[in-house]
Amino acid sequence: MQQTQFRVAGAVLALIAVFTLDLSQSSALHKLWLPMILAIGIYLMTFSVMAVAASCGTLAAIHLDLNSASWVESQAYPLVVGVSALIAGRIGLQRFRQRIADTHEERWANRRNQDDSIDDSIDHSIDHSTNDPDHSDHSEQSDHLNNKP
Repeated sequence: MQQTQFRVAGAVLALIAVFTLDLSQSSALHKLWLPMILAIGIYLMTFSVMAVAASCGTLAAIHLDLNSASWVESQAYPLVVGVSALIAGRIGLQRFRQRIADTHEERWANRRNQDDSIDDSIDHSIDHSTNDPDHSDHSEQSDHLNNKP
């Protein structure tokens, strides 16, 4: 299947879920399974696991109730929040590591350029100080002070 066909299938799934979803009913179909079908449809439309994980986790966190008699609100929603947080955290860490790896050479090149410019300025100041007769006398004096028996 081509990407367009996946997107159309995702849109169809999302629309089916949206038009049959009734949150006023307390059945697991309307509280858990239809929202999951909606999430699958959204994934097929966007191909973004991070977006789906963030939205599912947020919606589950908003609707969870740990003291509820319904297993969906007291057990399934906290599980969805946890899984979504793990997925989003892993993707975020992978993106961070990839960004560090991608910019590694550029950062080292910048550091080398900075070191070269510092070395050039040090070399330049050393060249000027060797031409200064007062500076050479001071350096000889300091050499004699450091080499006392």
